[in-house]
Amino acid sequence: MVIRMKVLVSGKGGCGKSTISAMLGKYLARKGYRVLIIDADESNPGLYRMLGLPKVKTLAEHLGGKKRAKILMAAEGEGELDEELFNWTLHDIPEEILAKKGNLAVLTIGKIEEAEEGCACPYGFLARKLLEGIKLGENEVVLVDTEAGIEHFGRGVDRYVDVVIDVAEPSTESIELSRKIASLSESLGLKHVLVLNKALPGVEEELPVKPDVVVPFDQNFILDSLRGREVEPIGQIGELWKIING
Repeated sequence: MVIRMKVLVSGKGGCGKSTISAMLGKYLARKGYRVLIIDADESNPGLYRMLGLPKVKTLAEHLGGKKRAKILMAAEGEGELDEELFNWTLHDIPEEILAKKGNLAVLTIGKIEEAEEGCACPYGFLARKLLEGIKLGENEVVLVDTEAGIEHFGRGVDRYVDVVIDVAEPSTESIELSRKIASLSESLGLKHVLVLNKALPGVEEELPVKPDVVVPFDQNFILDSLRGREVEPIGQIGELWKIING
């Protein structure tokens, strides 16, 4: 079966979105898919480390910086934006903004670098336009690692994906946010897959919702992170992909 898919990873801060994104990206690349992970989190710097890749220029930097992104955002509001600017295939993306290893590549939208530099709205705009414009070929998958919370729904980023992976940890706050993510996904007609991460024994039975995939708590993830090691896919990631692609 030929796959062309855009998948967005959402959830509360610290729930494990980047870890799930990295593991799923590696898993799919090893299965022969061509995978692009879009780092749409304006603050978390860890995705490159998780994949063993070097940092490269961001999309915002490639286009001329945050001020240029603001100009493009204003141009869209006035109906004057050149929509061809973001009509890329995976082959068209400039090499200077891609960190690559085999079938897997990472593209970062932009990061908050300075105090008082203003809101991250221009980066949300760039993420939305990139997802809207990018064209996928056979067996190509885009994964979007988002910022904490649900602001990306408000920015319209989710409008241009096929599936939302909702990563939750076993806390009341995280589960309540997941319910909101499920509702927002449904309102856009998107497939919603709930992943319970960091699950301790007995926790699943106490939840008011039923997760599609359960990832047990493993202290080795913490230790490997502190030691600067890459993440590796675990068995539940294959289960997750079957549900996404089912």
